[in-house]
Amino acid sequence: MCFKNHPGVHCNAQMTTAILHKYAEPDAEGMSQLRQAITSMNMSARAYDRILKVARTIADLDASVTVRSPHIMEAIAYRNLDRSNYFNL
Repeated sequence: MCFKNHPGVHCNAQMTTAILHKYAEPDAEGMSQLRQAITSMNMSARAYDRILKVARTIADLDASVTVRSPHIMEAIAYRNLDRSNYFNL
């Protein structure tokens, strides 16, 4: 992904919400899954943006131009691990 038209943005983690809508908008199925996860897990708008950034990175690694449902699901899984007590056993 090239951010040459966005000064100060050099990686997916630095994308603003506006840039996210341009480069990381998921397909219809992915958007539906993301909305369901946000609602069921009681996540914030910040979490929504973070999931999209991770999903965009996963899509990049998959050489996908678009963010698809599997990318969203993997990003949600990572977010769920981050929120759990998985590492506090």
